[in-house]
Amino acid sequence: MMKTNLTAIVATACLLFAGAPMTAAQEYIAPEVVVSKDKIRSGGKVYYSHVVQEKQTLFSISKAYGVSLQEIFDANKSLNLETEGLKKNQILLIPVKEGSEEEVVTSSEPAERLSMVVQTPQRDAYFFHRVRWYEDLNFIARKYEVSPESIMNINGLATPKVKTRQMLKIPRHPEMWENLEKPVSETEEETPVEIQDTTEKSALDLPDLFDNIFQREGKHDVQVSLLLPINARAKVNDLAIDLYSGALLAARDLGNEGTNLDLSVFDVGDGTIPVTRERFSRSDFVIGPVSNADLIRAVNICQGTSWIVSPLDPKTEALADTIPNLIQAPTPTNTQILNAVRWIGSDLKRGDKVILITQKGVNTTDYAEAVSREMSASGIDFVTASYSILEGRNSMQSISNLMTTSGTNRIITASDSEAFLIEVVRNLYLLAHNSYDIVLYSTSRIRTFDTIDIEQLHSVNLHVSVSYFIDYNAPAVQKFIMDYRALFNAEPNQFAFQGYDLMKGLTVLRSRYGRNWDRAFNRMKVQGLQSDLEFVKTDRGGYVNKAVRRIVYARDYSINLVK
Repeated sequence: MMKTNLTAIVATACLLFAGAPMTAAQEYIAPEVVVSKDKIRSGGKVYYSHVVQEKQTLFSISKAYGVSLQEIFDANKSLNLETEGLKKNQILLIPVKEGSEEEVVTSSEPAERLSMVVQTPQRDAYFFHRVRWYEDLNFIARKYEVSPESIMNINGLATPKVKTRQMLKIPRHPEMWENLEKPVSETEEETPVEIQDTTEKSALDLPDLFDNIFQREGKHDVQVSLLLPINARAKVNDLAIDLYSGALLAARDLGNEGTNLDLSVFDVGDGTIPVTRERFSRSDFVIGPVSNADLIRAVNICQGTSWIVSPLDPKTEALADTIPNLIQAPTPTNTQILNAVRWIGSDLKRGDKVILITQKGVNTTDYAEAVSREMSASGIDFVTASYSILEGRNSMQSISNLMTTSGTNRIITASDSEAFLIEVVRNLYLLAHNSYDIVLYSTSRIRTFDTIDIEQLHSVNLHVSVSYFIDYNAPAVQKFIMDYRALFNAEPNQFAFQGYDLMKGLTVLRSRYGRNWDRAFNRMKVQGLQSDLEFVKTDRGGYVNKAVRRIVYARDYSINLVK
């Protein structure tokens, strides 16, 4: 299976697109194709990441990059370019060829002072690389498969020391720049330009008192890594790509807000973690891997040098309880159960009846045990109705005997069995039509079963405690959808929303509070587009998200976010 290493460095304007080219009144002017500055590495090959602009053609793009049409077709097989053609804002992979033009660098080049005249490099004899915070000369040389000596000579460096944001020339023909006499002085380096924060209001509206407690001092640069199974089982993992796309859009928005963010992406699709302990230590936090097994591998390599965020699996709560540097982003099922029980308690009125429905004749699951435990510990007065799935509608009479006609019957089920929940909802639906006022409380588990009639969920006034819910009427959600469509020519799904929420929420915290950011976890709640972040420290180590959204299936067939 081909191993893919994908690395993306996201700057402030990495995803911005320009307007359509101007045209004369009676004359057609071919649209300009600007060679992209963004590169990715996949399958051992380096590609430009080109965003298609209005009126650009495959022919004009191929000419600008100096590649053939067939090479573009081969690099983008999943896009079916031969039959479907180009679309505006589509992202193309363009092979980087030796001798192709690199990006145009607008900043001034550093002046060079050499003790002797060696060679005057022509513009097409080299390309530029801006030094990242984690790179040294040897790292850069290995990246471009040239010798450190050739980089030093073409740049007039007396020592191998380089600085963050320094602009280096990388020779296309390194052999021409080896075995030369060393210069007597080091190249003058350009002054790093810090991105100024011009945002009037941050993405998080936190109290000034809290800022003072943790000594906020402006914004901090943030280094983030993504570990995703992008090329799992020799094919692209759509889930990982969606999560990655959402994170990229968040990175763009953060850049527009003045946050200086470096994002590196590593493919873990083959079950290995291509990151060393040292590389982990250079990241402020790492989103991923996704699976429990890969998370354990990453934790063992990281050895506490960075924060690792579990992005999707709610079952990693046990890991967060034992590993101090692990953050579980999805709200655990047990937290949703506790929230549902507390919701019953807050809604309870005089004359109401609370009924716990359990499944008879089956082994007790962790879910059923958790519901029964939380109900018993809640102090709520309730009765229990227990029956097997084989009893079906014959159990309706026994349930109705426990109900009240003078108040609301508040029901919660201690089962996550799809077949049993279908029977419970159907029975409650029929009882609701017999003039019983019924409210069913549950967790997000019930929403995963497509076999349950949605009309029945509205009839029983379903109240659900969930970790994810998207309010499509919210302006921020609508903006995200429009931006996502424009950039990726696709509809965002829940994984894209999750990538956006995690990248933006965690980066804003890290940017605002620097090294003290974890001390802020217990004192704040970050509201996202799809989910919220409210971390609580476990007894023995890491952090677990306890944020829950409450939604109601109203009898008028609307679904409303109430908290």
